[in-house]
Amino acid sequence: MKKYNLKDKKTISLIFCISILFLFTFNVTSSRYMGELKGEADDVVAIPVLSLDNPTFNYTLENMLPGDVDESDFYVNNYNEENTNEVLMKYYLTLKVDTEIPVKVTLTSDDGTEITLNEGKTDEYELPYDQGEVRKKFHIKVDWDKADNSYEYAGKNIKLTVDLEATQVVEG
Repeated sequence: MKKYNLKDKKTISLIFCISILFLFTFNVTSSRYMGELKGEADDVVAIPVLSLDNPTFNYTLENMLPGDVDESDFYVNNYNEENTNEVLMKYYLTLKVDTEIPVKVTLTSDDGTEITLNEGKTDEYELPYDQGEVRKKFHIKVDWDKADNSYEYAGKNIKLTVDLEATQVVEG
């Protein structure tokens, strides 16, 4: 059995203390930098805000009859109750119609121009951030032609969903 003298014990204790001090310092320092990397709640630079302003655009049309037309407006806003958008955004809408009934669904912009859908999606729109509160109006129309009056459609519903997909535009 090997015996250590007092000088060796001091050296081992010193190395142990330095190791503990190093580990403690490293953990505190790295946690501080990791906190800065991840950000804190007070570090918000810009707030992206974009909302679809009408809860009816995930809805079901019931008891519609041949020859009926259903029309409604909805809005895309760059603000909500608390905030206004602070970044440049691009968005598009996705329209999904789930029904066996042969209806014609049209989407128009606020100036009355019919919007062409490509696989249910609109073109991209830009939503500026430096113009205050911006509201873009859309109009949706569901038209069931009176000539399409087969008994097969009796009791069927029309389910519509409008989804808003947005991304922040990175400038420069």
